[in-house]
Amino acid sequence: MATEANSEADPPQDEEESTKPPRLTTSLFNIADTVKTLSHMGVAKTKVNPAQGILLGWQATAYLAFAAFLAWMIATGVSADLSAGLGKFLSSAAFGLSALVLVILYGSNLVTGDYMTSGISLMTRRSRWREVLWEWSITHSGHWMAGFAVGWMIIIGAGQAGQAGSVLMEALVGIGETKVNELSWDQLFYRGILANWLIAMGVWGAYRTKETVGKVLLIGIPVSVFFAIGFEHSIVNHFALAAGIWAGADYTWGEAWFNNLVPVTLGNIVGAMILQGMVYWYVAGMPVWLGPDKWKSPHGSYRDLVRAIRDTGTLMLFFVGMAPLAVGVLFLYGVEPALGVSAGVGNQNWIEPIGIALYLVATALVVKRFLMPRVWHRIPDS
Repeated sequence: MATEANSEADPPQDEEESTKPPRLTTSLFNIADTVKTLSHMGVAKTKVNPAQGILLGWQATAYLAFAAFLAWMIATGVSADLSAGLGKFLSSAAFGLSALVLVILYGSNLVTGDYMTSGISLMTRRSRWREVLWEWSITHSGHWMAGFAVGWMIIIGAGQAGQAGSVLMEALVGIGETKVNELSWDQLFYRGILANWLIAMGVWGAYRTKETVGKVLLIGIPVSVFFAIGFEHSIVNHFALAAGIWAGADYTWGEAWFNNLVPVTLGNIVGAMILQGMVYWYVAGMPVWLGPDKWKSPHGSYRDLVRAIRDTGTLMLFFVGMAPLAVGVLFLYGVEPALGVSAGVGNQNWIEPIGIALYLVATALVVKRFLMPRVWHRIPDS
Protein backbone atom coordinates (compact mmCIF):
# COMPACT_ATOMS: atom_id res chain seq x y z
CA MET A 1 0.00 0.00 0.00
CA ALA A 2 2.84 2.36 0.86
CA THR A 3 4.45 1.68 -2.48
CA GLU A 4 1.13 2.28 -4.27
CA ALA A 5 0.58 5.53 -2.35
CA ASN A 6 4.05 6.73 -3.18
CA SER A 7 3.44 5.85 -6.81
CA GLU A 8 0.33 8.03 -6.90
CA ALA A 9 2.02 10.88 -5.05
CA ASP A 10 5.17 11.01 -7.19
CA PRO A 11 4.67 11.50 -10.94
CA PRO A 12 6.94 9.60 -13.29
CA GLN A 13 10.35 11.22 -13.84
CA ASP A 14 9.60 12.05 -17.52
CA GLU A 15 6.29 13.69 -16.60
CA GLU A 16 7.95 15.68 -13.83
CA GLU A 17 10.64 16.91 -16.22
CA SER A 18 8.05 17.88 -18.82
CA THR A 19 6.22 20.09 -16.32
CA LYS A 20 9.32 22.13 -15.60
CA PRO A 21 9.25 25.40 -17.56
CA PRO A 22 12.27 25.95 -19.81
CA ARG A 23 14.70 28.63 -18.82
CA LEU A 24 13.86 30.47 -22.04
CA THR A 25 10.52 31.06 -23.73
CA THR A 26 11.16 29.11 -26.90
CA SER A 27 7.87 29.59 -28.76
CA LEU A 28 7.01 33.23 -28.13
CA PHE A 29 5.57 34.92 -31.26
CA ASN A 30 6.82 32.02 -33.44
CA ILE A 31 10.30 33.50 -33.12
CA ALA A 32 11.88 30.04 -33.02
CA ASP A 33 10.32 29.18 -36.39
CA THR A 34 11.73 32.33 -37.97
CA VAL A 35 15.17 31.60 -36.52
CA LYS A 36 15.10 28.09 -37.99
CA THR A 37 14.01 29.42 -41.39
CA LEU A 38 16.84 31.94 -41.46
CA SER A 39 19.27 29.28 -40.25
CA HIS A 40 18.35 27.06 -43.20
CA MET A 41 18.74 30.00 -45.59
CA GLY A 42 22.09 30.91 -44.09
CA VAL A 43 23.55 27.44 -44.50
CA ALA A 44 22.25 27.24 -48.09
CA LYS A 45 24.09 30.47 -48.95
CA THR A 46 27.40 29.03 -47.78
CA LYS A 47 27.14 26.49 -50.63
CA VAL A 48 27.40 29.05 -53.47
CA ASN A 49 30.17 28.55 -56.00
CA PRO A 50 32.45 31.49 -56.90
CA ALA A 51 30.46 32.67 -59.93
CA GLN A 52 27.17 32.49 -58.04
CA GLY A 53 28.60 34.41 -55.11
CA ILE A 54 30.03 37.19 -57.30
CA LEU A 55 26.96 37.57 -59.52
CA LEU A 56 24.42 37.51 -56.70
CA GLY A 57 26.50 40.11 -54.86
CA TRP A 58 26.76 42.20 -58.06
CA GLN A 59 22.98 42.19 -58.52
CA ALA A 60 22.33 43.28 -54.94
CA THR A 61 24.67 46.28 -55.18
CA ALA A 62 23.23 47.27 -58.55
CA TYR A 63 19.75 47.39 -57.00
CA LEU A 64 21.03 49.46 -54.08
CA ALA A 65 22.87 51.80 -56.47
CA PHE A 66 19.77 52.45 -58.56
CA ALA A 67 17.71 53.09 -55.44
CA ALA A 68 20.32 55.36 -53.84
CA PHE A 69 20.86 57.41 -57.01
CA LEU A 70 17.12 57.86 -57.44
CA ALA A 71 16.84 58.97 -53.81
CA TRP A 72 19.65 61.52 -54.22
CA MET A 73 18.05 62.85 -57.42
CA ILE A 74 14.77 63.34 -55.58
CA ALA A 75 16.45 64.91 -52.54
CA THR A 76 18.47 67.46 -54.54
CA GLY A 77 15.60 68.35 -56.88
CA VAL A 78 12.87 68.68 -54.28
CA SER A 79 15.15 70.48 -51.81
CA ALA A 80 16.06 73.08 -54.45
CA ASP A 81 12.49 73.62 -55.68
CA LEU A 82 10.37 73.07 -52.54
CA SER A 83 11.89 72.22 -49.16
CA ALA A 84 14.77 70.20 -47.71
CA GLY A 85 12.46 68.38 -45.30
CA LEU A 86 10.12 67.22 -48.05
CA GLY A 87 13.10 66.18 -50.15
CA LYS A 88 14.46 64.03 -47.33
CA PHE A 89 11.07 62.44 -46.70
CA LEU A 90 10.43 61.57 -50.35
CA SER A 91 13.97 60.34 -50.96
CA SER A 92 13.96 58.07 -47.91
CA ALA A 93 10.56 56.67 -48.90
CA ALA A 94 11.81 55.99 -52.44
CA PHE A 95 14.93 54.26 -51.14
CA GLY A 96 13.08 52.23 -48.51
CA LEU A 97 10.46 50.93 -50.93
CA SER A 98 12.98 49.95 -53.60
CA ALA A 99 16.46 49.06 -52.27
CA LEU A 100 16.19 46.02 -50.00
CA VAL A 101 12.77 45.18 -51.41
CA LEU A 102 14.39 44.58 -54.81
CA VAL A 103 17.27 42.65 -53.26
CA ILE A 104 14.97 40.19 -51.46
CA LEU A 105 11.99 39.88 -53.77
CA TYR A 106 14.01 39.76 -57.00
CA GLY A 107 16.46 37.22 -55.60
CA SER A 108 20.01 38.45 -54.97
CA ASN A 109 22.44 38.33 -52.10
CA LEU A 110 23.34 41.19 -49.75
CA VAL A 111 26.17 40.34 -47.39
CA THR A 112 24.99 42.79 -44.74
CA GLY A 113 21.77 40.76 -44.49
CA ASP A 114 23.87 37.61 -44.38
CA TYR A 115 25.65 38.98 -41.32
CA MET A 116 22.39 37.99 -39.60
CA THR A 117 21.20 34.95 -41.61
CA SER A 118 24.55 33.18 -42.00
CA GLY A 119 25.39 34.29 -38.48
CA ILE A 120 22.29 32.50 -37.22
CA SER A 121 23.30 29.35 -39.15
CA LEU A 122 26.62 29.56 -37.30
CA MET A 123 24.91 29.99 -33.92
CA THR A 124 22.64 27.00 -34.58
CA ARG A 125 25.68 24.90 -35.62
CA ARG A 126 24.46 24.34 -39.14
CA SER A 127 27.51 26.13 -40.53
CA ARG A 128 31.10 26.54 -39.42
CA TRP A 129 32.68 29.97 -39.22
CA ARG A 130 35.02 29.14 -42.12
CA GLU A 131 32.05 28.35 -44.37
CA VAL A 132 30.38 31.62 -43.46
CA LEU A 133 33.67 33.47 -44.04
CA TRP A 134 33.76 32.04 -47.58
CA GLU A 135 30.23 33.18 -48.36
CA TRP A 136 30.76 36.66 -46.96
CA SER A 137 34.06 37.06 -48.81
CA ILE A 138 32.95 35.98 -52.27
CA THR A 139 29.68 37.95 -52.04
CA HIS A 140 31.59 41.02 -50.88
CA SER A 141 33.78 40.90 -53.98
CA GLY A 142 30.68 41.03 -56.20
CA HIS A 143 29.40 44.01 -54.22
CA TRP A 144 32.60 45.95 -54.83
CA MET A 145 32.70 45.18 -58.56
CA ALA A 146 29.17 46.52 -59.01
CA GLY A 147 29.85 49.53 -56.77
CA PHE A 148 32.63 51.08 -58.84
CA ALA A 149 31.43 49.81 -62.25
CA VAL A 150 27.78 50.89 -61.90
CA GLY A 151 28.98 54.15 -60.36
CA TRP A 152 31.11 54.85 -63.43
CA MET A 153 28.29 53.92 -65.81
CA ILE A 154 25.84 56.28 -64.09
CA ILE A 155 28.16 59.23 -63.40
CA ILE A 156 30.60 59.14 -66.31
CA GLY A 157 29.18 56.82 -68.95
CA ALA A 158 25.55 57.94 -68.93
CA GLY A 159 26.21 61.39 -67.45
CA GLN A 160 23.03 61.11 -65.37
CA ALA A 161 24.31 63.42 -62.64
CA GLY A 162 24.91 66.28 -65.06
CA GLN A 163 28.03 68.30 -65.70
CA ALA A 164 30.73 69.00 -63.12
CA GLY A 165 29.44 71.61 -60.72
CA SER A 166 25.78 70.69 -61.14
CA VAL A 167 23.65 70.35 -58.01
CA LEU A 168 23.60 66.54 -58.12
CA MET A 169 27.32 66.22 -58.88
CA GLU A 170 28.13 68.53 -55.98
CA ALA A 171 25.81 66.49 -53.75
CA LEU A 172 27.65 63.27 -54.66
CA VAL A 173 30.99 64.91 -53.93
CA GLY A 174 29.70 66.21 -50.60
CA ILE A 175 28.28 62.83 -49.58
CA GLY A 176 31.56 61.07 -50.34
CA GLU A 177 33.81 63.65 -48.69
CA THR A 178 31.68 63.72 -45.56
CA LYS A 179 31.85 59.93 -45.25
CA VAL A 180 35.64 59.76 -45.82
CA ASN A 181 37.13 63.04 -44.63
CA GLU A 182 34.85 64.39 -41.90
CA LEU A 183 33.41 61.53 -39.82
CA SER A 184 35.65 59.84 -37.24
CA TRP A 185 36.08 56.07 -36.87
CA ASP A 186 33.96 55.93 -33.73
CA GLN A 187 31.15 57.93 -35.38
CA LEU A 188 31.25 55.63 -38.42
CA PHE A 189 31.32 52.52 -36.22
CA TYR A 190 28.17 53.49 -34.32
CA ARG A 191 26.41 54.69 -37.46
CA GLY A 192 27.30 51.34 -39.01
CA ILE A 193 25.77 49.47 -36.07
CA LEU A 194 22.52 51.43 -36.30
CA ALA A 195 22.29 51.20 -40.10
CA ASN A 196 22.61 47.45 -40.32
CA TRP A 197 20.50 46.84 -37.24
CA LEU A 198 17.70 48.44 -39.26
CA ILE A 199 18.64 46.54 -42.43
CA ALA A 200 18.59 43.26 -40.48
CA MET A 201 15.18 44.25 -39.11
CA GLY A 202 14.02 44.50 -42.73
CA VAL A 203 15.40 41.05 -43.58
CA TRP A 204 13.88 39.60 -40.40
CA GLY A 205 10.52 41.20 -41.22
CA ALA A 206 10.53 39.75 -44.74
CA TYR A 207 10.38 36.24 -43.27
CA ARG A 208 7.68 37.01 -40.72
CA THR A 209 4.94 37.08 -43.35
CA LYS A 210 4.11 35.37 -46.65
CA GLU A 211 2.11 38.29 -48.07
CA THR A 212 3.99 40.34 -50.68
CA VAL A 213 2.51 43.66 -49.53
CA GLY A 214 3.39 42.78 -45.96
CA LYS A 215 6.95 41.97 -46.99
CA VAL A 216 7.31 45.30 -48.80
CA LEU A 217 6.16 47.23 -45.74
CA LEU A 218 8.16 45.24 -43.19
CA ILE A 219 11.28 45.62 -45.34
CA GLY A 220 10.70 49.20 -46.41
CA ILE A 221 9.91 50.88 -43.10
CA PRO A 222 13.21 50.20 -41.26
CA VAL A 223 15.24 50.80 -44.44
CA SER A 224 13.54 54.19 -44.91
CA VAL A 225 14.42 55.07 -41.31
CA PHE A 226 18.09 54.16 -41.88
CA PHE A 227 18.32 56.27 -45.05
CA ALA A 228 16.45 59.27 -43.66
CA ILE A 229 18.60 59.53 -40.53
CA GLY A 230 21.83 59.06 -42.48
CA PHE A 231 23.41 55.99 -40.91
CA GLU A 232 26.29 54.18 -42.63
CA HIS A 233 25.84 51.03 -44.71
CA SER A 234 29.02 49.52 -46.14
CA ILE A 235 27.53 48.15 -49.36
CA VAL A 236 25.59 51.31 -50.18
CA ASN A 237 28.92 53.04 -49.56
CA HIS A 238 30.60 50.83 -52.17
CA PHE A 239 28.51 52.75 -54.68
CA ALA A 240 28.38 56.10 -52.85
CA LEU A 241 32.15 56.39 -52.37
CA ALA A 242 32.86 55.28 -55.93
CA ALA A 243 30.28 57.75 -57.27
CA GLY A 244 31.96 60.49 -55.25
CA ILE A 245 35.35 59.72 -56.80
CA TRP A 246 33.89 59.62 -60.33
CA ALA A 247 32.24 62.99 -59.56
CA GLY A 248 35.60 64.49 -58.49
CA ALA A 249 35.66 64.13 -54.70
CA ASP A 250 38.83 64.88 -52.73
CA TYR A 251 39.82 61.39 -51.53
CA THR A 252 41.41 58.25 -52.96
CA TRP A 253 40.23 54.66 -53.24
CA GLY A 254 42.54 53.68 -50.39
CA GLU A 255 41.21 56.45 -48.17
CA ALA A 256 37.65 55.38 -48.96
CA TRP A 257 38.41 51.90 -47.65
CA PHE A 258 40.58 52.78 -44.68
CA ASN A 259 38.77 55.89 -43.45
CA ASN A 260 35.22 54.63 -43.98
CA LEU A 261 34.69 50.98 -44.84
CA VAL A 262 36.77 49.52 -41.98
CA PRO A 263 34.71 50.99 -39.09
CA VAL A 264 31.43 50.84 -41.02
CA THR A 265 31.85 47.15 -41.88
CA LEU A 266 32.68 46.29 -38.28
CA GLY A 267 29.64 48.23 -37.07
CA ASN A 268 27.40 46.60 -39.68
CA ILE A 269 28.39 43.13 -38.45
CA VAL A 270 27.73 44.02 -34.82
CA GLY A 271 24.34 45.53 -35.65
CA ALA A 272 23.06 42.59 -37.70
CA MET A 273 24.77 39.52 -36.25
CA ILE A 274 24.76 40.49 -32.57
CA LEU A 275 21.98 43.00 -31.90
CA GLN A 276 19.45 41.37 -34.23
CA GLY A 277 20.54 37.79 -34.97
CA MET A 278 22.00 36.73 -31.63
CA VAL A 279 19.30 38.48 -29.63
CA TYR A 280 16.52 36.58 -31.42
CA TRP A 281 18.50 33.32 -31.40
CA TYR A 282 18.76 33.67 -27.61
CA VAL A 283 15.08 34.59 -27.21
CA ALA A 284 14.15 31.57 -29.36
CA GLY A 285 15.87 29.32 -26.83
CA MET A 286 19.32 29.11 -28.46
CA PRO A 287 18.22 26.31 -30.84
CA VAL A 288 20.96 23.95 -31.98
CA TRP A 289 20.58 21.77 -35.07
CA LEU A 290 21.28 18.07 -34.51
CA GLY A 291 20.21 16.61 -37.87
CA PRO A 292 17.33 16.57 -40.37
CA ASP A 293 14.14 17.64 -38.55
CA LYS A 294 15.95 17.33 -35.23
CA TRP A 295 16.81 20.21 -32.91
CA LYS A 296 18.13 20.27 -29.38
CA SER A 297 15.08 20.13 -27.11
CA PRO A 298 13.65 22.01 -25.35
CA HIS A 299 16.37 24.62 -25.72
CA GLY A 300 20.10 25.13 -25.96
CA SER A 301 22.42 25.71 -23.04
CA TYR A 302 24.60 28.57 -21.96
CA ARG A 303 27.54 26.51 -23.14
CA ASP A 304 26.02 26.90 -26.64
CA LEU A 305 25.87 30.66 -26.06
CA VAL A 306 29.55 30.81 -25.11
CA ARG A 307 30.47 28.78 -28.20
CA ALA A 308 28.36 31.10 -30.40
CA ILE A 309 30.07 34.19 -28.97
CA ARG A 310 33.47 32.61 -29.60
CA ASP A 311 32.67 31.62 -33.20
CA THR A 312 30.99 34.91 -34.14
CA GLY A 313 33.91 36.85 -32.68
CA THR A 314 36.41 34.75 -34.64
CA LEU A 315 34.43 35.21 -37.83
CA MET A 316 34.13 38.97 -37.33
CA LEU A 317 37.85 39.48 -36.73
CA PHE A 318 38.91 37.32 -39.69
CA PHE A 319 36.51 39.00 -42.11
CA VAL A 320 37.19 42.61 -41.11
CA GLY A 321 40.93 42.01 -40.99
CA MET A 322 41.00 40.21 -44.33
CA ALA A 323 38.75 42.54 -46.32
CA PRO A 324 38.35 46.23 -45.42
CA LEU A 325 41.34 46.60 -43.08
CA ALA A 326 43.88 44.78 -45.27
CA VAL A 327 42.60 46.52 -48.42
CA GLY A 328 42.76 49.94 -46.79
CA VAL A 329 46.29 49.47 -45.47
CA LEU A 330 47.59 47.82 -48.66
CA PHE A 331 46.26 50.42 -51.08
CA LEU A 332 46.51 53.58 -48.96
CA TYR A 333 50.03 52.94 -47.70
CA GLY A 334 51.43 50.67 -50.42
CA VAL A 335 49.84 50.86 -53.86
CA GLU A 336 48.93 54.56 -53.91
CA PRO A 337 52.38 55.88 -52.90
CA ALA A 338 53.88 53.58 -55.52
CA LEU A 339 51.51 54.95 -58.18
CA GLY A 340 51.97 58.55 -57.04
CA VAL A 341 48.27 58.88 -56.20
CA SER A 342 47.19 61.39 -53.57
CA ALA A 343 43.86 62.87 -52.51
CA GLY A 344 42.32 64.86 -55.35
CA VAL A 345 45.18 64.04 -57.73
CA GLY A 346 44.84 61.11 -60.10
CA ASN A 347 42.19 59.43 -57.96
CA GLN A 348 39.89 58.73 -60.93
CA ASN A 349 41.72 55.61 -62.03
CA TRP A 350 40.67 52.07 -62.87
CA ILE A 351 43.86 50.42 -61.62
CA GLU A 352 42.97 50.57 -57.93
CA PRO A 353 39.31 49.47 -58.03
CA ILE A 354 40.16 46.57 -60.33
CA GLY A 355 43.13 45.67 -58.11
CA ILE A 356 40.88 45.73 -55.05
CA ALA A 357 38.38 43.46 -56.82
CA LEU A 358 41.13 40.98 -57.70
CA TYR A 359 42.35 41.02 -54.10
CA LEU A 360 38.85 40.32 -52.74
CA VAL A 361 38.27 37.43 -55.14
CA ALA A 362 41.72 35.98 -54.48
CA THR A 363 41.36 36.03 -50.69
CA ALA A 364 37.89 34.46 -50.95
CA LEU A 365 39.30 31.65 -53.08
CA VAL A 366 42.13 31.15 -50.58
CA VAL A 367 39.52 30.71 -47.84
CA LYS A 368 37.67 28.17 -49.99
CA ARG A 369 40.83 26.29 -50.92
CA PHE A 370 42.57 26.09 -47.57
CA LEU A 371 39.93 26.58 -44.86
CA MET A 372 36.83 24.94 -46.30
CA PRO A 373 36.22 21.18 -45.99
CA ARG A 374 37.29 19.16 -49.02
CA VAL A 375 33.86 17.62 -49.51
CA TRP A 376 30.83 19.87 -49.91
CA HIS A 377 28.11 18.36 -47.80
CA ARG A 378 24.50 18.24 -48.89
CA ILE A 379 22.41 21.14 -47.63
CA PRO A 380 20.59 19.84 -44.51
CA ASP A 381 16.86 19.43 -44.67
CA SER A 382 14.94 22.04 -42.71
